Amino acid sequence: MQFYLTNPYLRRVLVVAALDLVCFLSAFAIIHAILGPPTSVRLTFVSAALGALGTFIALYYCRAYSPQALASKRPLLGLLGPAMALTFASALLVSALPLLPAELDAVILAALALDLPLLYGARHLFRRISALPRFNQRLIIVGASDVGHAIADAIRTRPNLGIELVGFLSDSIPMPQPTTHFAGYPVLGRVHELEKVIAEYRIGRIVVASKDRDEHFPAEALLKAKLQDRQIESGVSFFERVTGRIYLRDLRPSYLIFSPGFRPGRSSLLLKRAIDLGVASLGLALTAPLLVLTAVAIKLDSPGPVFYRQQRLGQGGRVFEVLKLRSMVTSAASGPRFTERGDARVTRVGRIIRRTRIDELPQLLNVFRGEMSLVGPRPERPEVATELIDRYPYFRLRCHVKPGCTGWAQIRHGYVNEIEGFEEKMALDLYYMKYRSVTMDLLILWKTARTLFLLEGI
Repeated sequence: MQFYLTNPYLRRVLVVAALDLVCFLSAFAIIHAILGPPTSVRLTFVSAALGALGTFIALYYCRAYSPQALASKRPLLGLLGPAMALTFASALLVSALPLLPAELDAVILAALALDLPLLYGARHLFRRISALPRFNQRLIIVGASDVGHAIADAIRTRPNLGIELVGFLSDSIPMPQPTTHFAGYPVLGRVHELEKVIAEYRIGRIVVASKDRDEHFPAEALLKAKLQDRQIESGVSFFERVTGRIYLRDLRPSYLIFSPGFRPGRSSLLLKRAIDLGVASLGLALTAPLLVLTAVAIKLDSPGPVFYRQQRLGQGGRVFEVLKLRSMVTSAASGPRFTERGDARVTRVGRIIRRTRIDELPQLLNVFRGEMSLVGPRPERPEVATELIDRYPYFRLRCHVKPGCTGWAQIRHGYVNEIEGFEEKMALDLYYMKYRSVTMDLLILWKTARTLFLLEGI
């Protein structure tokens, strides 16, 4: 997939993850050589793999791989310390169980203690090297347009991309003076000066955000730059790849028609359905005791039914009833209204089950029946969908895929409490529809699990 193969942030994450793996394995090898426990090679390999896996999970859940962490100037000890403390505490608990010989438990604990200074040094080295000019690609944007402005804002708020935006070439404003700027970056000249600007500023990437393709468009200069191994990309495609959402302003149907994507293979759809059935069946079986206990708590907490049914718009515009555990007082169902943080309608038990997403577990029945998928755009109420389609005509495209319990918009933007906020959510949903695959679904499920364990729900 384009997003996973070419996103600059993900490339940096892979580099950092590889450094983290080398650090732990080095620490493990050093401690193993010092203590030298008389265990089999297989057990040694298993213990090293478990230690590395635990370290990765702790670093991930403590957001050590987030864009902010990779580009942050905050002290590294405050970033890595909580993750390593969590890993060490987990290893202590596991060592109390008779899973591995005591000698290997001691090796893992000692390796984790040694891993922290190694991680600190590796991350510090990564920050220093990645900040060097040779590791930051110099970029110009051809066209002082709305999409160019959006790209500049995206680069400014994502310093972890390894991209240095040098400035713009204008196709619409008069010849700039030295103080002329656009979107906070200098305007270096007009589009016909592309070759001179490339040579003068050592440009490695060109993003074309020009709205017009008239006689002033520098087609020959762009072709020459491409033959000189410069990377050239359209503004809309670059915006998608960096932000993970579709650029909606001035979006034309021709872009959706001729753009690649939006058509997953038949085998991908079959595998997606198989995963839905398997996870839904297993999830319902494993959570049945929890559902029973939650049902009892709901009945004791407030009067009313245990389950809450609500009509939602599904694939192809078909209406179905979504099933949830009741988290609000029964009078809350009188008419459509968005839920707000600190909503007085939420019961005491409701606050807990909403925060842990336990209230949405019955939706696995909707998944099992084929009305929903595990991953997809969140289904909206029919009356809300009608209002959204009137305001955002492209919203109707969401009905061409099966709605999901979680989705790309949920992990990137969270819940929306007002009609105006759906534009951003729609941009994310369209991005998912374009690039959806089993790999992307698994990533969304993994990030949803983090939200559940860290209690980040509403």
